[in-house]
Amino acid sequence: MRTPLAVLCALLVLLTLAASSGAAGRAGIGRMTVTPIRVNAGSSGNELAFTFLADSAALSGQTIIDFPRGWTPPQRTNPNGNGYLELQPTGCTSATRITGIVGRRVSIAAACGRKHFYKLLYHRASAPLLAADGYIFLTQTRPASTSRKVLFKPLGPRKQPVVRVRGGAVSNLFMTVTSVATVGVPFAATVRAIDQWGNNAVDYTGTVTFSSTDPLASLPAPYAYVAADTAQHVFTGVILRTPGAQRITATDSSGRVIASGSIAVSPS
Repeated sequence: MRTPLAVLCALLVLLTLAASSGAAGRAGIGRMTVTPIRVNAGSSGNELAFTFLADSAALSGQTIIDFPRGWTPPQRTNPNGNGYLELQPTGCTSATRITGIVGRRVSIAAACGRKHFYKLLYHRASAPLLAADGYIFLTQTRPASTSRKVLFKPLGPRKQPVVRVRGGAVSNLFMTVTSVATVGVPFAATVRAIDQWGNNAVDYTGTVTFSSTDPLASLPAPYAYVAADTAQHVFTGVILRTPGAQRITATDSSGRVIASGSIAVSPS
């Protein structure tokens, strides 16, 4: 005869198994990875390779992939054109193929045994102009079924293909600063090195110095940007001492210049 403690332990095990199987049931079958995982904003001619792996179970059914806005629309009509898709069954059967493209959604018939994979090649793709930590190419799967009630299920959050888009080469400087100040009271200015689309520029390492229309101003010392700044730095300790309309100007070691808007300096 089982003790109450043994019964309780057995119940907890059953509940844990039920919860884990329920979580698995809510996610689609497989894992999708992508290379490269990082490109520059506005770059063209990118060659992305997506690899679908039937990691947890075999998949005989369908896969759909939604390509994010900003990327070149996927297409199958022109092999030499931008955004052309090519599928390589690799370890899956020859029945694995692209079955259709509607807008930015790609449909694939998948017949992959467990631990087998196929590759989807995305040729000559242009990246979005807006930098972001991650563009998700949302991937969902559905096993073959005669019932239309069987829905597509997204792959798990850590099994989705994500591409990070970084800023491009530095084009200019951008400054954020107050429009009102008080004589003798310090304030801060933020200076960003930006690409042509306004993103923080990639790998910026210039040195920024300050000047002002206020001859009595106290200004930050020259600062050399490092990679950890990600092209943005907050300069503290700016002090203006002459009442009236004043400006501060930032200049970098390559001659790029950005002047602030008019700062209304009031007496203390």
